[in-house]
Amino acid sequence: MAAMTTGEAIVEALIAHGVDTVFGIPGAHMYDFNDALARRADAIRFITTRHEQGAAYMAYGYAKSTGRVGVYTVVRDRAF
Repeated sequence: MAAMTTGEAIVEALIAHGVDTVFGIPGAHMYDFNDALARRADAIRFITTRHEQGAAYMAYGYAKSTGRVGVYTVVRDRAF
């Protein structure tokens, strides 16, 4: 078995659980994940949002309207 990056492992797990769409904001801390999503664009799509709350609301609306799992990811730029 070939070694996977963390991003690839997350994407493969999402696909294995039937997730076909992820909403979010790409950023420096997420490059590995976004690259993995791009490589598996045949099975899962990434919809870019402009705000963290927008990503969450889009995932929620997606879940409510489709009955599927709504998934989103954001970049946290500072520790609180």
